[in-house]
Amino acid sequence: MATVKKRFGATDGWVNMPDGTSHYIFGFVDITGVPENQIFQYRGKATLLAPLLEAYEGDEVYLTLTNLGLPSRPDLDDTHTIHWHGFPNQIPLWDGVPEASISVPVGRDFTYYYKPLDPGTYIHHCHFEPVEHIQMGMIGPVTVRPQLEKELGRKFAYNDENTAFDREALIFLTELDPKPHHLVANVQEFDWTEYSPEYWLINGRSYPDTVKPADDPSFPQQPFSALVEAYEGEKVLLRFVNIGFQQHCIQILGIPLKVVGLDAQQLRGYNGEDISCWRDAIYIAAGQTVDAIFTAPRAGIYPLYNRNHYKNTIAGTAFGGMVTEIRVLSKP
Repeated sequence: MATVKKRFGATDGWVNMPDGTSHYIFGFVDITGVPENQIFQYRGKATLLAPLLEAYEGDEVYLTLTNLGLPSRPDLDDTHTIHWHGFPNQIPLWDGVPEASISVPVGRDFTYYYKPLDPGTYIHHCHFEPVEHIQMGMIGPVTVRPQLEKELGRKFAYNDENTAFDREALIFLTELDPKPHHLVANVQEFDWTEYSPEYWLINGRSYPDTVKPADDPSFPQQPFSALVEAYEGEKVLLRFVNIGFQQHCIQILGIPLKVVGLDAQQLRGYNGEDISCWRDAIYIAAGQTVDAIFTAPRAGIYPLYNRNHYKNTIAGTAFGGMVTEIRVLSKP
C-alpha cells in the first residue's frame, strides 16, 4: 500500500478543433507540487481531458482540489467538486456530490480521500451543475491497477493472468456542442433541451488531431493523443470511457476485441467463471467504461472509428471526428 498525493486546480481555458475554431471550456489542471505562490499562474490553463488520476488497489489517495476561478468569466463564481464516477465504496463526505458533501468556492481548497479496492477504469468529473460542467469539460480518466502487477512484475487489467497486456491506451469519448460553450463565454443562457453536438472527440481531440503527438504545441490544453502504437503480436489494453451524453459504437477495422471488464468489474460469473467475450464492435453508453484487449496483427494502419458515421465529421463539413489509428509496427 502506498500514499498518493495529487492536487488539481479548477479553472477555465480554450480548446482547438481541426477546422480552426476555438471553444471555451471549464476544466482541471494538474498543480501537484506547484509552490503556493505560483498556483494562480495556472488560471485559464484547464486541460481537456483533465489530468489522469492513477493508483494501485489498496493505495490511500489524497486529492486536493483548489478552485482557481474563471479568468474569462470572473463574474461566474461557481463552486466545483470532484466525483469519482463508479467508485463503489466512497462515503458521502468525499463523494463530490454537493447536495450531500462539500463543494469548493473560488480561492479555497478541499482534500478528497479515496481507498480504491477494485482495479479497473473509472471516470472523474465535477458534480456541481453536472450537465453543464461535464459538457464544458470538467472530465478526466481514473486508472486503478491490480496488485498482481506488483507481485509478478507484469501488466494486468485485473487480478487475473488472463488479463495480461503489453501496452495500454485510453479511448475517452465525448461530444462538444459549440453553442453552450459560446453562450457561456458570452454570459448568455443555454437551453439544454436543445443540446446538439457538432464535434465528436477522442481524448479531447477530433481527427486528424487525435493522432498527433501528446506534446504537439498546437494543443497546449489538449495533452492526450489517441494514437495507438504496438508491435506485431503484442497484447494491447484499450480503456474505453464514455462521459458524453450519447451512446457510441466503436470498431477497429479488422481487429476483434476481447472485453474483459465493464464498469471497473472483471467479467466473471457467479461462480468466478470467465465470461469475457469477443466483440467486433463496442457499444458504450453514457457514463460507462469498458476494458478490452486485442492482439496486434501484422504491420499496418488500422482505423478505430465510430460506426455512427455522422460522428466521423468535423462539424458536418469534413471527415474527422471520433476517429483515430492503430499503428502496428514490425518487430525490430
